[in-house]
Amino acid sequence: MNVEQIKEVMKKYGKAWENQDSNLIMECFTKNGVYQESPLKKPYRGHREIKKFWDEVVKKETIKIKFKLGKCYLSKDEKTGFSEWECKNIHKKETHKMVGIMILKMKGNKISFLNEYWNTKII
Repeated sequence: MNVEQIKEVMKKYGKAWENQDSNLIMECFTKNGVYQESPLKKPYRGHREIKKFWDEVVKKETIKIKFKLGKCYLSKDEKTGFSEWECKNIHKKETHKMVGIMILKMKGNKISFLNEYWNTKII
């Protein structure tokens, strides 16, 4: 894994989020990838669970999504990536500004594990 791979997959992730594109988000993850949307929630494992979450939450409850990728980093042992991000959207009829960081592991150019930490403010 390198910083360029992290940037590329996170750009694709952002595009999938903005376009609410469940198929494109699947292209970001390995077939058995794990998506930990929040550290205190149950992780979604594999394409079926990730797609179900994406379809039920992102596509049904969120609109006008604008994603901005921040800085990306790589751990010294090159096994863990980090990506800063910002997002503005309308979720359940309220405008939100979100900031966060994603911690990820990759196999090739795809995410095998993603853990999101974020905070949101209603604006």
